[in-house]
Amino acid sequence: MQSQHDPRIRASLTVWMTVILVVVYLVLGVAGGDLLSLNYDLAYPLAQVNEAVWHGAVWMLFTSMFLHANPAHLIGNVIFLLIFGTSLEEQGSVRKWLVTYFSSGIVGNIAFLFLGGDAVGVGASGAIWGLLAAAGGVKGLVGMIFFVGLNIFAGGGFLAHAGGLVAGLALHYLWFQKRPIVKPGS
Repeated sequence: MQSQHDPRIRASLTVWMTVILVVVYLVLGVAGGDLLSLNYDLAYPLAQVNEAVWHGAVWMLFTSMFLHANPAHLIGNVIFLLIFGTSLEEQGSVRKWLVTYFSSGIVGNIAFLFLGGDAVGVGASGAIWGLLAAAGGVKGLVGMIFFVGLNIFAGGGFLAHAGGLVAGLALHYLWFQKRPIVKPGS
């Protein structure tokens, strides 16, 4: 039986990232005067504006991972973050979780960048797809079938999801593949 103040919860990267995403959404919502929709004028320097990234605003590939368009977008990402982030935490180290989350998010955002033009993207979906793939590997594809159904609502974000998925699968293979044991003198 866990105590009321379980240190595993306080130490969980997944829980901390969830708190960060919610706080960022609330701060921008209050500052922008609308908790039901992201004020893109206020969020412009942080959102991924593809045209701006092509002209040197590469930080947007990172900062956009902390923004969400509306409460439904935030809640959907938080639910899947809690599921897949926790799963990877149980299997790997803090370093693996951080590398997976941020590299998958950035690879996903680079994939989204190829929409080009004036496409604008926000969200942690690429990072979360990476967590799903790193935690579940190819066996996790079954869960992804359900998740693919959610892509109907992703618009151009599908490229970010696919990029994060590929990065996560690559990291899963790198970290969790079974390596043969080589005995000295064999």
